[in-house]
Amino acid sequence: MPVAGRHAAVVGGSLTGLCAGLALARVGWQVTIIERAAGEPPGGAGLGLDRRLLSQVTGVDGAPIPVVRGNRDSAAWGLVRQFLLDVARRTAGVEFLESVTVTGVRESGGSGQVLDSTAGVFTADVVVGADGVYSVTRRFVAPEQPAASYAGYMLWRGLVSEAEIPGGLGGRGGNLEVHAAPGAQLVIYCVPGPDGRTDRGHRRVSYAWYDGSRTDLLRETGCLQGDTVVATLRADQFPAELVKELNRYAERYWPSPWGRCISWGITHGQVFGAPVAEYLPPRLVRERVALAGDAAHVASPMTGAGFQNALLDVASLAACLGKAATTGVPADLARYQNERLPLARQLVSSGMSWGRSYLSSL
Repeated sequence: MPVAGRHAAVVGGSLTGLCAGLALARVGWQVTIIERAAGEPPGGAGLGLDRRLLSQVTGVDGAPIPVVRGNRDSAAWGLVRQFLLDVARRTAGVEFLESVTVTGVRESGGSGQVLDSTAGVFTADVVVGADGVYSVTRRFVAPEQPAASYAGYMLWRGLVSEAEIPGGLGGRGGNLEVHAAPGAQLVIYCVPGPDGRTDRGHRRVSYAWYDGSRTDLLRETGCLQGDTVVATLRADQFPAELVKELNRYAERYWPSPWGRCISWGITHGQVFGAPVAEYLPPRLVRERVALAGDAAHVASPMTGAGFQNALLDVASLAACLGKAATTGVPADLARYQNERLPLARQLVSSGMSWGRSYLSSL
């Protein structure tokens, strides 16, 4: 049950924010999760999911979340998000607000942190910034370094229904596969279908094609402002010649059945271009505000550990702010930073090292 006088505002209602809300409610906090989008946000693809870790951190049984089993458990972002949202909405002590945008964070000047938003002013005993790569809360925590930077390469990402792939998958798709080609790398695997089915013929293929040759395109289309990533490239923004070029490359270099799969996805608009951003955090905490997940640290997707490390952030934060904590919020958050900052910097640095190696090979 929530403890009187312990109110947490979580900025961001995606995976990290929902997990943070559930974990804090579990240790006695009254939680308000503030999400700017309405309904199911667009985007998302596949991710590796450790359901046991999810259960340990949130106290929620993650077994019902469908996964494709193989050399790792692979889930669909949208299905995971909907599962967590459904649980949050029926959890005592958790309030979920959507269509509300947090526009800024003010210095506390006392016992409560103040948030400005499109729905008015919120005051909370602690604020968790779980608002992702383009974090508003990060601007308060680290005003001298508020934005993630372009890593120098991008991803072509998409989800393709297995049943729509010409010729099918020929028995493939159970395991995550990594393939290399001139100037590019491909990470590809199956995730559950939109209805959660994981049997062959009803799955979806999630692909991430690393491409280091498109910086000019990203600048021309407004996805980059200087060295800052500000947007993704939608399929309806692709020039016709780019579609042809990507199709030719996929059919020539990506092995069967993946070349056919990606070519189908590109031709039918099941793709978007995501500039890769990186953020090496100088700190995770200021006053009564703590960052978690991509708001705290943005690492290359090639690390394959983004959501797992977000869960570890949440686990540490909930432990530091738990029922037994008696030192006060600022001291509790300082302990959280001491635990997670070195590991967060190590994760991001690892991704940066991979990126330098990849770019030097082009």
